Amino acid sequence: MQTYVYEIDNNNIKDIIDLESLEKIKKADTVFIQLFSGKTFEETQTLLLELQTLFPDALIITASTDGEICQEKILTHSYVLSISTFSHTHLKVAFSQNPDSFSAGKELAQELVTDNTKLLLSFANGILYNGDEFIEGISSINTKVMVAGGLTGDNAKFTKCFVGIDDTLYDNGAVGVSFNSDVLKVNSLYNFGWKTIGLKHTITKSTKNRVYTIDNMSAMDFYRKYLGESITNELPKTGIEFPLLIETDGFQTARAVIAKHEDGSLSFAGNIPENEEVYLGIGEINTILTTPVEEIERLNVESFFIYSCMARRRFIPDLIYQEIKPFATIAPTSGFFTYGEFYTKTKAQFLNQTLTAVALSESDKPKEKILCQHTLPKKNSTYTAMMHIINVTSKELHEQTLLQEKMSDELAAKNRTLEVIQELSNLGSWELDMETMEVSWSDTSYKIHNMDPREKPPSYMEFINMVLPEDRKKFISIYEKLQDGKIHSIEIKVKRNDNKILTLLESGKLIYHKGKPFKIVGTTLDITDIKMQDTIMMQQSKAAQMGEMINMIAHQWRQPLNAISSAVIKLNMQNKMDILTKEEINKTSRFIEDMTQQMSQTINDFMNFTKPVHKKELINFNQIFEDIFKIIGTQLKNHNITVDIDIQEDVIIYTYRQEIEHILMNLITNARDALEELGDHEKKISIQIYTKNYLCVIKIMDNAGGIDENIIDRIFDPYFTTKDSNKGTGLGLYMSKKILQEYLDGDIFVRNNNNGAEFTIILDKQNE
Repeated sequence: MQTYVYEIDNNNIKDIIDLESLEKIKKADTVFIQLFSGKTFEETQTLLLELQTLFPDALIITASTDGEICQEKILTHSYVLSISTFSHTHLKVAFSQNPDSFSAGKELAQELVTDNTKLLLSFANGILYNGDEFIEGISSINTKVMVAGGLTGDNAKFTKCFVGIDDTLYDNGAVGVSFNSDVLKVNSLYNFGWKTIGLKHTITKSTKNRVYTIDNMSAMDFYRKYLGESITNELPKTGIEFPLLIETDGFQTARAVIAKHEDGSLSFAGNIPENEEVYLGIGEINTILTTPVEEIERLNVESFFIYSCMARRRFIPDLIYQEIKPFATIAPTSGFFTYGEFYTKTKAQFLNQTLTAVALSESDKPKEKILCQHTLPKKNSTYTAMMHIINVTSKELHEQTLLQEKMSDELAAKNRTLEVIQELSNLGSWELDMETMEVSWSDTSYKIHNMDPREKPPSYMEFINMVLPEDRKKFISIYEKLQDGKIHSIEIKVKRNDNKILTLLESGKLIYHKGKPFKIVGTTLDITDIKMQDTIMMQQSKAAQMGEMINMIAHQWRQPLNAISSAVIKLNMQNKMDILTKEEINKTSRFIEDMTQQMSQTINDFMNFTKPVHKKELINFNQIFEDIFKIIGTQLKNHNITVDIDIQEDVIIYTYRQEIEHILMNLITNARDALEELGDHEKKISIQIYTKNYLCVIKIMDNAGGIDENIIDRIFDPYFTTKDSNKGTGLGLYMSKKILQEYLDGDIFVRNNNNGAEFTIILDKQNE
């Protein structure tokens, strides 16, 4: 492969091409000519006829431009002729005048792409065609073919672009050439150089490449706001210097303005879908002049075709040649400045503001790279400082925006999760504004109260009226507790509009702002069904404990009943033997009376133990254990179980006596059942009660061998038991823990010690 590049002025083409080169071109197997024209349609048509006459067998395509590339020279309003010859590459050319961009790209690909196509080069009308849709049309036929070229220009007039095939020009349509070969090597190169500036913006209304609103303001007003009146009035000419930047999968693309409309909308060189997030872009000279050739150590190249955006030339017109020069030092270089570029990395894309290049070679020998030094203009210190401020500020804004977006996304995700959790758990949330006293509810709160979410929630005073009278004082007084800024909870009953009574667990926290109460945030948990279930389980637990106590009474009655029975039998035998005396009758009667008194006391002890008491009192643990052992003492003695009690002096707490007695009774009977399995071994229950700081600690220990570690974490679960079904319900420990936590401001824990299980009860000594 060999390429000859010429700048054509007013001279005849024959006078520009030397005879030796002309002879080589005419003898070549395949001749491919690109004509890049900055001239008018009519002038270019005349030149094409001359070219066709000189090279009748050549394949010729033409593009109108916004500047021409001839080796390292940058030209305008001129012609550049690029003639390439091939020895091992077959070319196919096609043209489409289909007005639909997608269909035009599809037609070219259908006609040109073969199994060994290494490159599809295409020029499409820069005003009439949508670059994104044109590339999509090509990709609809083949997603793997490398695509290069671009949209034609018209020196930033945006009135008339053209393409040509052979000796004919067209002011519409697209032309394409496929390079088909088994030896041709093609590399695709790329450089961008535009940086984001300012905050992220959102396309709020668009249709394909026409954008109506950005951040809910017209596209024209958006540019006017950020770039000023003068630049906006010169759109689309000035818009190419300040494109919109889009980032997708870490790859930045730009979209430049190509037309403005009376309704304030703007058309861009590529599609920008609604809700796309964009930044304004600004060129960075040093980055623009960093040629992609410098990133490649050794290139296998015989020709460079360059298709670079017009914005690059217009942004740095006196320096842009420095971006092209490194290419020209390696191989013949030609191309033009476009209204949009076609580039392929992993897939074909439509770009703006970009330099794209293809390196072609039919040779296996790579060329050495020659590095070029860039000569950048000197800037005054003020300009340098301002650009630095802009860059740093933009970077900080960008990082802050990304952080805010991340936080916003995380907050939105957490809110969605919270909404789902609230719905699943039937947990509502609410807020009370302390200034207006207005209340806001979550959807679940509306659901709990059987109200339409479209309705305004009840005010604070209206909600107080919904609370049942017996709970209103408690509900109103909770505000005083909230002053400490901590979370507090209360259980109240409320009446809904449908007259259903709910039991609610209301939790809240007072939020302060600048030292003043700002709002109360809280949750509402409907525990109506839970309370009903608790009531049922409480009744079951009490019934089980009642059965246990009746069993204990039966044990304690067995001995006196046997004694009474023996005394009666003795009297009867003495009577039959006629040896019964008055003294014996009196003695036996007193004995029976004593036994019945003892049995009656057992009944009294049982009734006192089970008598419902719903008020707090000062309790002495010595008295509590005396009452407990009146009920269970005989059984423990019959099973040879000894009990050691160590109570610290002056341990007196203010709480519910009956609840404490039942919990201790349950723990002692559980220890008894476990110790029954030991047979003739020593059986012992140890009880320790002492105070620590403001807490009362009760420890109940046995030497029955402990609880299986595989189940020890489950023993407080409802209905969990290791006993036979006729010995336990699995509710005793569950209800003990529940009573301690919900009514006694305490808790219970379990662990295995060296010899058995150890239960620890913690109570608030100062509980009021």
